[in-house]
Amino acid sequence: MFAKIRKATRARMSNPNVIPTNVLMHMAWRNLMHKKLRAFLTIFGVVIGIGAIFFLLSFGLGLQKLVTDQVIGNQSVKSIDVTTPNSKIIKLDNANYIKMKNLPHVVQIGASYSYAGSLKAGGSEVDTIVYGEDQNYQRLENLTLAEGRLLAADDTDKVMINNAAVRSMGLKDANAAMGKKISLNVPLTGANRAELNSSFTIVGVIDSDGGNEVFIPGSNFTNAGVRAYNQIKIEVDTSGNVPNMRKQIESLGFMTTSPIDTIDQINQVFKFFNVMLAGFGAIGMIVAVLGMFNTLTISLLERTKEVGLMITLGGRNRDMRKLFVFEAVLLSLVGAIVGILSAVIAGQIINLAMNAFSRQRGVTDSFQLFATPAWLVLGTILFMLCVGLLVVYIPARRAAKINPIDALRRE
Repeated sequence: MFAKIRKATRARMSNPNVIPTNVLMHMAWRNLMHKKLRAFLTIFGVVIGIGAIFFLLSFGLGLQKLVTDQVIGNQSVKSIDVTTPNSKIIKLDNANYIKMKNLPHVVQIGASYSYAGSLKAGGSEVDTIVYGEDQNYQRLENLTLAEGRLLAADDTDKVMINNAAVRSMGLKDANAAMGKKISLNVPLTGANRAELNSSFTIVGVIDSDGGNEVFIPGSNFTNAGVRAYNQIKIEVDTSGNVPNMRKQIESLGFMTTSPIDTIDQINQVFKFFNVMLAGFGAIGMIVAVLGMFNTLTISLLERTKEVGLMITLGGRNRDMRKLFVFEAVLLSLVGAIVGILSAVIAGQIINLAMNAFSRQRGVTDSFQLFATPAWLVLGTILFMLCVGLLVVYIPARRAAKINPIDALRRE
């Protein structure tokens, strides 16, 4: 070690720079390895602290993503649902449809009717909700098929039903419903006809287990003289334009909703939840900080004479400060990386175990309870490095102020 100092000192005679960084880093590593057990225990404390924080935050973020995906489903964050208040003046008629279609940033727009009706099949009759959708609305709704296909533009006598309607018809599964004939009776208001009464052929089954739902082409309601839509769905070019688009639509007197509203509410809840989880993990972090401070302080006390000798051989006070800073950085970096890897492995093991348990209970879709985005990994490492620099401040400052004469007098 002192040979390296002498070599660096000779180099400084022609170039009055500080001791080379690589020499200081090598010395810092050798100093830590000189007391392997103490270094191991310090790093182990950092691993526990950082691992606990990363593990809990990863769980919180994974749970947040899982809840968001389940609530939002296939809905696009660029979509806006437009409805009308209970008013006889403001209606979602074709004129307002065209106004919204011509607004800037609109990519596509679709309209939907919805009425309560009854479904007749095989001698039985059940109540249902009948939706009349155009092609754009059907695409924007992102319906999930259990069997069959979606409605085409010319499918005036075709229909889709959901799983709940299949069961209400007394059929065992979605495949058994394909090609079946059903009759729909839908009382109409504000239309040329009093009711819609037609026969349809089932071409698709929607994977939905809510109430009985039936989907037919919107042209059936249009041809019956229904003048107002129940809902319009709009897709804009970017999610950043959603707020301004909603203001423009609401200025026309309509009400709007967007999946962004739900996402914001979920984020608000999980913001508090993640802070609480990080607080629990910080308990282990406090132990790690105390252990690191103790290690660096004892290391300084043990090497006071050594530091004085290095200053005598040409090392500057700032070099001694850097030496202890490098030791703290090494402890922080190694502890953070190992802690993150341990947390990731533990999270993946739990993910696999929970998915296996769910499959035994009949759940076929896989899920992730833990999320490890890149920003969380980098942020955790930077956080630990900042903590290490704060911890080493006092020992490094004391090392920079050591008087070499007083240090060399000590036994």
